[in-house]
Amino acid sequence: MSRFAPIESKKTKPEQRPYRTSFPALYPILFAAIFLLTNSCGREQQIPVPYAPVNYTVYLNNPSNDHLRVPGGHLIIPDQGNLGLILYRISFGDSKDFVAFDLTCTHEPTGTCKVAYEESEYYLECPCCGSRFSVFDGFPTQGPARWQLKQYETSHNENTIRIYN
Repeated sequence: MSRFAPIESKKTKPEQRPYRTSFPALYPILFAAIFLLTNSCGREQQIPVPYAPVNYTVYLNNPSNDHLRVPGGHLIIPDQGNLGLILYRISFGDSKDFVAFDLTCTHEPTGTCKVAYEESEYYLECPCCGSRFSVFDGFPTQGPARWQLKQYETSHNENTIRIYN
């Protein structure tokens, strides 16, 4: 044999990839996943409490509101929202010192059951269904309610707190 003899070529099969697919074929699956995620997340965050316009100001320089100057202070405002509001001071010196929630229980939002504040335990409890909600974020800590309490926006400067939606 000569030194430069041709090498016999063996026919080899091209390498097969077991899960080869083109990217455009994944578009329908990707679209369906995004659609399901965005729609299902939105449904769980909807709060069933009816809309009620709120634009209320609390004056901290009023002596009856002195308890709102320290964390843990709260104020029940019966004539705002659906069945009234609670304004609660979470912290001191933070941009989100205050939270405001509607007192309407989210288990039966069209009824007349309103939650009551339990000072010793830091929660709001519905006397009708027994649901409990955290006073810090409004989320249920005990059922049957599945949705958090309706929260209103708050803004605060040195002597006033505005509650609005």
